[in-house]
Amino acid sequence: MIMLRKFIDREEESEYLNREYLSENFSFSVIYGRRRVGKTELISNFMDDKPHIYFLADKRGTKPNLYRFRKKAAEFFGDYEPTLETFDGVFEYLKTKWSGKQKLVIVIDEFSYLAQIDDSIPSVFQLIVDEILKTGLFHLILCGSSVSMMEKSTLSHSSPLYGRRTGQMQIKPLLFRHMRDFFPKQSPDEIVNIYGAAGGIPFYLLFINPKVSFCDNLQNVFFAKEVVLYAEGEFLLREELKEPATYMNILFAISKGATKPGDIASKSYLEAKDLPYYLDTIIKLGFVKKEHPVLEKPTTKKTIYRIEDNFLRFWFRYILSNRDELEQGDKRHTIEDVKNSYNAYLGETFEQIAKEMLIFLNSMGKLPFRFQKLGRQWGKIPLGEKGKNEYEIDLVAVNDDTNEILFCECKYIEGKVDIGLYHELVEKAGFVNWHPDRKEYFALISKSGFTDRIKKEAKDKGIMLLTLEDYIGV
Repeated sequence: MIMLRKFIDREEESEYLNREYLSENFSFSVIYGRRRVGKTELISNFMDDKPHIYFLADKRGTKPNLYRFRKKAAEFFGDYEPTLETFDGVFEYLKTKWSGKQKLVIVIDEFSYLAQIDDSIPSVFQLIVDEILKTGLFHLILCGSSVSMMEKSTLSHSSPLYGRRTGQMQIKPLLFRHMRDFFPKQSPDEIVNIYGAAGGIPFYLLFINPKVSFCDNLQNVFFAKEVVLYAEGEFLLREELKEPATYMNILFAISKGATKPGDIASKSYLEAKDLPYYLDTIIKLGFVKKEHPVLEKPTTKKTIYRIEDNFLRFWFRYILSNRDELEQGDKRHTIEDVKNSYNAYLGETFEQIAKEMLIFLNSMGKLPFRFQKLGRQWGKIPLGEKGKNEYEIDLVAVNDDTNEILFCECKYIEGKVDIGLYHELVEKAGFVNWHPDRKEYFALISKSGFTDRIKKEAKDKGIMLLTLEDYIGV
């Protein structure tokens, strides 16, 4: 059962929509983002106190959608349904009928369904914008969940609608710091558990019952065959991609630890030359991220790939991997798998949260300097023994103008972090080839706090010691 909670965050997005609405001229916004991310909820909250027509397109084709939209328009005015046979005809009708002194919001949700079935639709809406709505009191919103189709039909240079919009937004999952609003009574550790499984997708978070344990939520919300999230990973890929099986193999390989292109290709049954096309596609969708050492040029061959979408990472690692047992209704093996490996799995999630924390502190001016770049750093140890000649640092932040650099390690372990981690970080920092005259800073981010010994060292040497409580409070 979905738990109903208040509309969370989206302040910047709401402010943008209201600015567009209050502008004197015609407004045309394009809103897109992965499914379940909260686009419709955002739009609903925005238009709640404004005159509006909301239309949700479906996959039945142009005519059925046109007739439904025509009916919606007539209902808005309390009018008889006009016998109009084109979208531009219906918009002409809307312009003729609207005599209000404020803008009428017209929302076409899942616009990508219309464009996918009928490739003339972008041209039709170009005409609607240029010749019908542009001189009137209207705010047109085209919204869609197919990221690739929305970019192709509204944002790309080849689209007839290119250059017409007055603004666009890609709606992203909620940040970790906004999870506290969903779960005000949960501890930071419990919120990390939830974030590692559901990510910042509001629709998924609404299924989580804060009154029961995380383990019970897994059994009830993720691992039961009859629930939405059990099949959600496959559904997402089938809705967005023409060859879901190939992409599933790639995501499964990455979820199992393959991060380099060669490993991913071999474990997903692909020729290495074919892999870039598939990776580029799922990167654009926000499912996967491409990483290179933060101090290297983007063209470097030192490249790895990780699953960026937290829910998909969890779904492939725990649901797809254990589907044989789950299909038979046996959840015991999967729960045992989570108990044995989830802390290690959350190491990557914690690193993601730590990155978000540093970005936030940077924006607030609470770091020793303002950084320009932030990311992971890895490389070779000069003259190091084979098999032990590589270093990796969780996060490195730099300012190229001031030659300042911050080295940071993140630990998601039960015990308190001691001074040894700091010494290891200092040693690894010595392998980093970047500006010999640099000014160095060090930070440690811990799940479980710090020993008195490292606290004393931190006070003496100016080391930053951070926990989740420093970010989202107790």
